[in-house]
Amino acid sequence: MILSNLKLINYRNYETINVSFNKGVNYIVGENATGKTNLVEAIYFLSLARSFKTNNYADLINKNSNSAYIKAEVLNGNSTNKIEIYIDKEGKRISVNKNKIHKISELSALTNCILFVPEDVNLLKDAPSERRNFLNISISKMYRDYQNNLVNYNKLLKARNDLLKEDEFDKNLLEVLTNQLIDEAYKIYSYRKNFISEVNKQINIVFNELSYKKDNLRVAYFPFLNVENEEDYKKEAYQKYKDSLESDLQLKSTKLGIHREDFAIYMNNQNVGVYGSQGENRLSVLSLKLSQYFLNNDFDNKPIVILDDVLSELDENHEKKLINFVKKFNQVFITGTKNNKNLNENKYKIHNNSVTREELL
Repeated sequence: MILSNLKLINYRNYETINVSFNKGVNYIVGENATGKTNLVEAIYFLSLARSFKTNNYADLINKNSNSAYIKAEVLNGNSTNKIEIYIDKEGKRISVNKNKIHKISELSALTNCILFVPEDVNLLKDAPSERRNFLNISISKMYRDYQNNLVNYNKLLKARNDLLKEDEFDKNLLEVLTNQLIDEAYKIYSYRKNFISEVNKQINIVFNELSYKKDNLRVAYFPFLNVENEEDYKKEAYQKYKDSLESDLQLKSTKLGIHREDFAIYMNNQNVGVYGSQGENRLSVLSLKLSQYFLNNDFDNKPIVILDDVLSELDENHEKKLINFVKKFNQVFITGTKNNKNLNENKYKIHNNSVTREELL
């Protein structure tokens, strides 16, 4: 997939811009606080209809307006899809080729984005919830049913927790909810296990493209249960919930389940999040994220890659290796604060709330 054109009206600091982009690497350069991240945020919005910076729609709207508008043309093979997103303080409305869409999975199928932002360097050190969020977003963009499974699981989890809070509860209802929770859990577990297995086929290859050291990198998944057979999974899960019932009643909450799962990255059998340097954490997370590019074998629907301020913390050698590696991708957006001799082909200058394509001399 290729983002060929982007129009923003009253989005963040941009009153009106209309920019065409090319295949390959598009380098967006400008001083700090000029709107580089705002621009790639709008591109990312085309993938999940959400920002990676805020959950408040009002933050996306220019201070002089009550609404914002994103319009984009995305090439998927031989077809061009026109995406329009209208945002106000209440939410957003999305249409593709003038037809309204209501499921985010439909949007992700047209514009899948892989994102790296500076804060991602802490992904392996952050709370497990941040890593689960990464898993959930990544997998939901690959498998449409996954998001539905998550929604169903969370509804059942809430219903079970609400029941546990009651002084006198219906034991039969608790058993029904627990069994339904286990059914959804197995589906989510299967998707997560498959995703991590596929990432592990790529992550070491990617890491060795980015690093000068020949280390061994792997993702370790820590599931609620690690059982191959669905019948055995459900049987063991039921027993675990039965054994933990007294504890759950005291806590008035479900302490076990896929909502507590986690993963880690190991380099040469050491946990990077615990023992790795800042540089090792950065390259490990970059490798994890860029590995996803290779999980889709359909060349026309390879994801768009967004690397926000990724170069500022890399030394010259690692910077060059990263740039040379991503030049093989269909389309990449990189933001930076200074001109880069390795990024002259498709360069865009941000200045005074406008975006200008800089022509090669």
